[in-house]
Amino acid sequence: MKIQRVFSAAPWETEACYCRAIRVGERITMGGTVSFNNDGTPYAPGDAYLQTLRCLEIIETSIKQLSVDRRSIIGTRIYTTSMKFWPQIAKAHKEFFEGHPPTMACIGGVELILPEYVVEILTEATACEIEP
Repeated sequence: MKIQRVFSAAPWETEACYCRAIRVGERITMGGTVSFNNDGTPYAPGDAYLQTLRCLEIIETSIKQLSVDRRSIIGTRIYTTSMKFWPQIAKAHKEFFEGHPPTMACIGGVELILPEYVVEILTEATACEIEP
């Protein structure tokens, strides 16, 4: 069984020696993803709605390189600096996953890598066949 790795523009990947996503067989896991711009700088500092959407876009871009799309995401774990952001996080999550919802957990009160970030998302996906 081969292992496939995908990297992104996150500066911490090189610093800590990790990849954005990894596929082993049909299982795909993604490391924690914050909302960064293509140059690695924070995207939409303090905006939970936009950060959630951007995290999910980065995740989808990564898993597309592993031959799957957002419908293959089977679980999300969302970390936020405060549960006051829950309504914005939920709105973005619903928009992104409408019609193919994964499992979800949202954990509040965590400190993220930089103060500009209020959301970080971990995901799991599968390369199994998806029913229409």
